[in-house]
Amino acid sequence: MTNNDAAPISHVNAWPVGDELLVTWRGGRDVSVFVSDDPIDAGTDVRKPDGPGQVSVSRVGRPYIHLFDPGRGFTVAAERLVFMDGVRNFRDLGGYPTVDGDETRWGQVFRSARLDETSDADLERIRMLGISKVFDLRTHSEVDNNPNRLPDEVDVVHLPMSSQVAMPKGLFERILDGDITSYTRADMADGYLRMLESFTGYLSTMVEAVANGEKILFHCTAGKDRTGITAMTMLAIAGVADSYVLDDYEISAQHQPQERIDHFSTELRNAGHDLAMFDLEAMLGSPRPVMRMTLDGMRDRWNDHPGYFEHLGLDAGIQASAREHLRFTQP
Repeated sequence: MTNNDAAPISHVNAWPVGDELLVTWRGGRDVSVFVSDDPIDAGTDVRKPDGPGQVSVSRVGRPYIHLFDPGRGFTVAAERLVFMDGVRNFRDLGGYPTVDGDETRWGQVFRSARLDETSDADLERIRMLGISKVFDLRTHSEVDNNPNRLPDEVDVVHLPMSSQVAMPKGLFERILDGDITSYTRADMADGYLRMLESFTGYLSTMVEAVANGEKILFHCTAGKDRTGITAMTMLAIAGVADSYVLDDYEISAQHQPQERIDHFSTELRNAGHDLAMFDLEAMLGSPRPVMRMTLDGMRDRWNDHPGYFEHLGLDAGIQASAREHLRFTQP
């Protein structure tokens, strides 16, 4: 079998094991492993795999693992969840396969929950990531109550998105007051579609920043709703299939404090509400069917992604430039 006949590298995973990052993969032939602090430049730290389809490297800093198959070039891997002391749900949108066989670029676009409790070490981590612009999607009151703590050199742009799905406090106040008597996954998806309809200027601004080559971070309070539809838009621009968009949305549930559901369940019960009428998992988590309904609704309303990009006012040049920066290109 020649190198070109070998199966391409696929099913790449990276997860922490103590102080090391374990990277596994399938396929490839005569694979060499380059370890670098840059998602594009493989550098000169090269080694052989520890065994068939796996290698362990130190987690010091932010390592990017460049798997080199002489017949097909590089595949890049990294840890999706970026470790932070005081920030929940800080994730990299890199490494998702595109429908035409490429993948999204690591280290270009990040998403997270609120940034008011960043430690000094977190500030240095954000500097090391090279993030130049942060988009804060929270409302004015959220920003006032929990102002960001970020490196001075980072440009912060406030793009306040407000809807009942993006503001749990307002939503629960309406429920407790009896204005809302039930809430379902479909209601959550409808809220997402309202944001896609209403905040075209905000979403296009973020896409244009990526098109200009900026490394960006966008965040809200929990990092799942407003941040979720923004990530959906970015991944769609890159050409990522629905299944991976759903994966990225669903991950947020792993990084939400369980006590939130317990707290609101108790409040609703004490107020005499029937908990069966309110899907707290949809309201406070990120169940896959909610994003599935959102994608279906987007297609019904705008005739798939190209129609939605037109709704955002993104011309062909901006889309092409954003796609170029969102995708990994062989060096």
